[in-house]
Amino acid sequence: MAERVSERRRSVRTTAAYPVSITDHLGRFLTKGRAANISEHGLFVVAGMTSLKLDQHVLVMITVPSRKKTGRSDVRTVRYICRIVRKQTLGQLLGLGMELLEKLDTESRTTAPPRSANEKNCAST
Repeated sequence: MAERVSERRRSVRTTAAYPVSITDHLGRFLTKGRAANISEHGLFVVAGMTSLKLDQHVLVMITVPSRKKTGRSDVRTVRYICRIVRKQTLGQLLGLGMELLEKLDTESRTTAPPRSANEKNCAST
């Protein structure tokens, strides 16, 4: 029988499914993926294979729904400087455990609902 070992977590994890983009400190694209879970101090990302290393610092951009309810698809991109604390091969994907080190600015954007064919024709004339 397997022995249970308590995890060293500082905060409770919440299941997530948010798009994530990861760049290096110069802004060069490294990989994209999805946050599988997130907490106050960290997140776990399932991403495409990449050459990221343990203890490497990266910029992580997480696209989440906006708190505003306007009837449009409002999203915001939350940016963090993170440290990779765990790597796990998941078939042809890579699981990355990351510590959230510093929250940076947040970018908000709104995508308007799809226009009807009639509105598109009026806009083109």
